[in-house]
Amino acid sequence: MNNDLIYKSQARVLDEDLAGRASTSGADALLAEIVRLERTQERQEARRRFTRSPRRAVLGLAAAVALAGAFVVVPSFFRGAEQVYASQAVTIDRDGDSYVFYITDGDPDPAELQKAFQKVGLDNVTVKLIPVSPQQRDPVVGFDKTDPDARMSSTLSDCRERVEGCLSAFSVTADIKGAAEFRLGRPAKPGEKYAYPADASWPGEALAGVKLQGRSVAEAVGVVREHDLKVSYTLEWPLRDGGVGVRYELGVPASRIDPSWKVATAVTYNDGVIILHVEPGAGATPPPGF
Repeated sequence: MNNDLIYKSQARVLDEDLAGRASTSGADALLAEIVRLERTQERQEARRRFTRSPRRAVLGLAAAVALAGAFVVVPSFFRGAEQVYASQAVTIDRDGDSYVFYITDGDPDPAELQKAFQKVGLDNVTVKLIPVSPQQRDPVVGFDKTDPDARMSSTLSDCRERVEGCLSAFSVTADIKGAAEFRLGRPAKPGEKYAYPADASWPGEALAGVKLQGRSVAEAVGVVREHDLKVSYTLEWPLRDGGVGVRYELGVPASRIDPSWKVATAVTYNDGVIILHVEPGAGATPPPGF
């Protein structure tokens, strides 16, 4: 995937990058306006409660995002790992054929992380921090790579079991070849546009405390405009094979949206626009490719 496209709007996983992509429970997360995955996780985990760290948490992708690289969520990395590097920002373990990274600084210096990666031989791996909502509690981890055999995983377990003060943890193939880039969420500065979508109803966001989920499009649009905000639409089409997840059709014109259709969720990039994720009604026909 072209590096310039990956986080422009959504990670933003850019809206353009998400078009036609399938979002599943195991992978394809920053390429979704990941809200659907967040809702799925809420149901599966009875909405995990996050303990706020004294540091600002590394923020971002609800579980994590696989941009160009393969991505899976695993229950734990902690078995059989041996520490090979440690600093204030990151601890690195060697676990079989992978390195495991435990992030302990919510807004780390990319240069410090770069140095840590080089210490374990990952000379071609770079790190970029992306702005996300200060209210984002799930860690955002993006990964782009040129090595087709490289694999990256992110744990949903409490990484503090392994490293005190850990905020998020992920692993990557130790013998990765070619250039690769990690993207980690950091709290956005006041007024800064997010690179990853946030629930518009979160405290401090554009529609703080206002729930649009389940309302008709017509009603939701009225609420958005009452707040002097603009509206954009994304359609969530069920997967053709009946699997769990949806395909996102982005930037859908209002002329194709039935006012009676229901809103699945509403997200924002802190740019004055509310993106309504809409569930097409019965009988709606998806465009080619969906």
